[in-house]
Amino acid sequence: CRMCIVYNESTKRLITSCNTYPEEGMRISLQNELVRSNQKYLLEAFMTRHPLDCPICDKAGECDLQNYGAIFGPQRQIVPISALEKERHEHDWQSDFLEYYSNRCVVCYRCTRACDEVVGARALFVDDRGFHANIVPAIRPMDTSSCEMCGICVHVCPVGAIISKPFKYWTRSWLLKRESTACFICSGGCEISLEYGVGDWRSKAQIYRTKPSDKLDICARAFFGYDALEIRRLSAPVVHSRQETMANAGLFVAGRLKSSKDKAAIFLSPFMSNEDIELSIKIARAVGAVLTSTLSIDVFEFLKEYGEYSPPSREEIEACRRWVLIGRDVSASVPVLSYYIKGEVFALSERFEDEKLSPKLITLEDLKALEPAMVVLNVFGMPKEQLRDYANLIKNLSHHRLLLLHPDGNYLGMVEALKAEQITPLELALEAIKEGFIKTAIVFGEDLTQVISVNDLTKIFSNLEHLCVISPYLDGLAQLANVKVPMGLLGEIDGTMTSIFGKVRLKSFLPWAKDHGEFLKAIVEQLPDNDVGIKTLQGNSSIELKSREISLFMSSWVTSQSQHLRKLYEKRQALKELST
Repeated sequence: CRMCIVYNESTKRLITSCNTYPEEGMRISLQNELVRSNQKYLLEAFMTRHPLDCPICDKAGECDLQNYGAIFGPQRQIVPISALEKERHEHDWQSDFLEYYSNRCVVCYRCTRACDEVVGARALFVDDRGFHANIVPAIRPMDTSSCEMCGICVHVCPVGAIISKPFKYWTRSWLLKRESTACFICSGGCEISLEYGVGDWRSKAQIYRTKPSDKLDICARAFFGYDALEIRRLSAPVVHSRQETMANAGLFVAGRLKSSKDKAAIFLSPFMSNEDIELSIKIARAVGAVLTSTLSIDVFEFLKEYGEYSPPSREEIEACRRWVLIGRDVSASVPVLSYYIKGEVFALSERFEDEKLSPKLITLEDLKALEPAMVVLNVFGMPKEQLRDYANLIKNLSHHRLLLLHPDGNYLGMVEALKAEQITPLELALEAIKEGFIKTAIVFGEDLTQVISVNDLTKIFSNLEHLCVISPYLDGLAQLANVKVPMGLLGEIDGTMTSIFGKVRLKSFLPWAKDHGEFLKAIVEQLPDNDVGIKTLQGNSSIELKSREISLFMSSWVTSQSQHLRKLYEKRQALKELST
């Protein structure tokens, strides 16, 4: 768009700063008269042909062109053409989520560069040249192309040329409040901004949209999946059909744990904060409870054989230029990690779905002979025998760095807090409930619904005397519980989580947030201050867990609540069925 021009005093020339690399001795002026006069001329040229439809444009209030107009003052008409004339062809992206207005586009290429250089999806290109240039999808319909629906093109667009349809016409940017927090929908831990209303005359009490930080770390799950934070929410603790405070609910559950003694189990969720995990471990130690999680299926099964794991730092990940990918594709598990995978990419698999990374297939022998690389082992969904084999293999490849990957938000926080030997396999904990050896259970989140049907869980949990479910939602497992406690999601939790890029901060700022940490603290205060130890179970189980599926849009019980993401998922699935 050339509005970023600066004056190079060394060459006495104007240059565009956005695509010029710095050089030794370069002296740059932003206030040179040539810079100001050319920017003013460029702005007049834009305003001549740009539609002045700010009253209906979703970008109003945060539009770069609007802001420049305020900085440079009134522009004059430099050619005899009305700004309302529209000669450029309209291009229908055929998308339910993204909309393109060709007459607003200033052809700055920010969207295509972000798609190519940041995300690597290459879903957009520039069609035609000059004033007739348009941004168009490589494949239509857009929703079924290589586009990952990360929304970065909407965010970087300086005008209202690319907009989000779910946000269209809902509100104005200046009517919303905004705060930043870490996203725990997957283990990327990206910093995102939530924009919300508080229920006054400006806007309704709801989340209207999400945005990335300047790092542009965001994916479809956060950009379009924010509606999962609004659907069928549990608003207050309920004890035997009676609404209670967090403290009273904690007092009741503490009493049940005391009476159960060593016949209790706690089902941890990787969508808990580090602080919640720590409090849960304290509770388990105080009463000798069993600790289990869906992570026992893959992450802890791998660590039993591998031993202690030390994750790489963000700096190591960003600097890496040689990668080996093992297991399920990275984009489906932790989409933002795929943005950082640059350089040489190898895959130890015959079935690799992440086509945008164009990996070269290698064998085990090739891996052993390969120069030092970052080995990304995605343990999600791997059979137990394969997990043990890879654990033994990678232990002996000391010249490579291991990045143990799993899609669930705070899996690394749980790995830091617990040893593999302290976690009871999930199927054994369920078997103990079925056989009547466990009488009281505390279940966090809806993780169990992904590996065993609600009907089967209903039969198993019917053997319990007391079931406490801490969940964000009214439906699901909360329907089976006699104690229901609301669980916080994005913008509702204070604490930390451990992402693949290191520890990140979770912030609670939404006015309707309920702090389930208060419930856990109330339990800890009521239990005896002793350390009985965590109870573990061994043996065989007759319970079979179903395999869990994952895709770019459907990755967890949180994303499964989003109508936006479900629609995208179903469209992609329909296309796959047609192609086969």
